[in-house]
Amino acid sequence: MPKPNAATLSIVSGLLLSTALPACAHRPADPPAAVPVAVAVERPLPPADLMACAERPAGLPEDASLIAQIPTAIRAGIIRMARAFRANAEGKDRLVNWLAADSCPVPGKAVR
Repeated sequence: MPKPNAATLSIVSGLLLSTALPACAHRPADPPAAVPVAVAVERPLPPADLMACAERPAGLPEDASLIAQIPTAIRAGIIRMARAFRANAEGKDRLVNWLAADSCPVPGKAVR
């Protein structure tokens, strides 16, 4: 096997150094990430007709003789409709109160 000459050694050492040295090179640090800034956003209010509190009409007369005349199936339907109406009215009032605090009276809550 022939002896490597100086030119061959310098080429081989140059190749080795060119692959090893970039790993040791100084790399600038990544710039710091931008910090998000909170921005105050004003919520637009819905139209006035949607911001009105729910209307609760008067119920059926409380005369026991009149209620006794309503057939049971119809009375059960009336009760289901009344409960659904109450749930919808309470939901609307909660939404209005969330958008504009204390706009609608809350049942069971003391009024100041």
